[in-house]
Order: sequence, then structure tokens, then C-alpha cells
Amino acid sequence: MKTTFATRHLEDNDIFKNHFEEKAVGLGKHLKRFREDLVFLHGTLEKNPHKEEFYATLSLFLPTIALHCREAGGDYSSAINLAFLDMARQIEKHKAKLIREKRRKAR
Repeated sequence: MKTTFATRHLEDNDIFKNHFEEKAVGLGKHLKRFREDLVFLHGTLEKNPHKEEFYATLSLFLPTIALHCREAGGDYSSAINLAFLDMARQIEKHKAKLIREKRRKAR
């Protein structure tokens, strides 16, 4: 899986990027069905300049669909964790849909 990570309204920090990369590796277990060179993940971490609130946005591009999510949290790690949980849920839902379509075509 190819990954990119960006920050907005924050100084670029290796802590943010390392946390993102750790979670991206964990997300890889849900993506074994897809060829690794066709999967692209883009993540963005933003800080609201008026509040102590962080937003994590993930965009996952698969050969069959593009999935997006945006989650808010009180600190950077909770925002990233929530975004990856939501993305894992969306991937499992999409894989179930692909299996249903494959079974329907087989009938």
C-alpha cells in the first residue's frame, strides 16, 4: 500500500507521521484481498486554530472504490484512531458487498 500524510495548521512532526504509519500497517490486514500496488492511502491531520480540536481525514483508493472518512478528536491520536476505525468498518462493508455480488453472479 502506498501512503502519503500531510498536516495543516500544525508543524510537521515525526510523531504524527509515525502514529499514522503504525495505523496504516494495521489497516493492511483488511486489504489482503487487493493487490498492494493498486491500493493508495492519503491521510491529513488538521488542527482547528480556534479550538483544541484535531481532525483526521483519510482517503483510501482501491481498484473498485474510493473510501473517505473524517473524524474529530481532542488530541491527534484519538482523531487518527477514530478515523482508522471508521475506515476499517467501511472496508469490511465493501468486501462483504463484493462477496455478495460474486455469489449473485455465480447463481
